[in-house]
Amino acid sequence: MTGLARRAVLAVLGGGLAALQQGCGFAPLHAGTAGGRRPADALAAIRVAAIGSGGNRRIGQVLRNELVDRLTAGVGPRPARYDLEVGIGRSSAALQVQTTSTVTRYNLVLTAKVVLRDAATLEPLYRETARSTASYDVVESEYATLAASRNAAEEAARDLSHAIADLLSLYFAGSGGG
Repeated sequence: MTGLARRAVLAVLGGGLAALQQGCGFAPLHAGTAGGRRPADALAAIRVAAIGSGGNRRIGQVLRNELVDRLTAGVGPRPARYDLEVGIGRSSAALQVQTTSTVTRYNLVLTAKVVLRDAATLEPLYRETARSTASYDVVESEYATLAASRNAAEEAARDLSHAIADLLSLYFAGSGGG
């Protein structure tokens, strides 16, 4: 195959790949939209309310801090155009039980009910539920078990912040970037 023929074949293949890429329906999540706004700008304009109360206050604080970091990453905070309310629930279920009926491992599940509102009108714009699961071992030391439970809850909160930020990114990408 001559150099000219080889270039012609590569040009045809390259053009075909470009056409396939354009028609695949995927677009970068943080790219600009038709209105010129990016989902990242809309995310940075979300004011996150306090999360959790009572026994869930500490884990709510971890979740809120993680969310604020994720939503403003790369662009910094923007004037609030949206309010985010997150209600959290927490449950544990035995995951590993010995033949003596002793539980040696638990699954901790955090559930977040998310409501995004327009900051000016307080009108709900988006509602969703997200879940995260983390496991921890039960050992003879009560303190070690308590510490493992707290670490699992913080890990689940970090994972939950990822899930919520992803859901909000997809919402804004689908709604024209805010």
